[in-house]
Amino acid sequence: MTAKYIIKNIFRITGRGLVLAGYIEEGEVFIGDYIEFSIFEKTIKRKILGVEGIRKANADNTNTGLLIECHSEKEIDELGQWIPKDEIGLVTKD
Repeated sequence: MTAKYIIKNIFRITGRGLVLAGYIEEGEVFIGDYIEFSIFEKTIKRKILGVEGIRKANADNTNTGLLIECHSEKEIDELGQWIPKDEIGLVTKD
């Protein structure tokens, strides 16, 4: 694990995909890393395509958005229905 990310919300951005909104609790996140999280009783692992905001953990829990790779429009629709409740995402290099 290179970082721990707390997922507070999820947004669909037309033409871009899905963005996880939350903050980095510890570590540092880079484009090309992977984030793993649980949704609807299954574990999902997706590549991080973009990072908006602060990349390093900080005491203020500054919001950071992570654009994640999705495999289809259907997956975007399914993940977009999810309402995270401070879900923990583990960020890794692979």
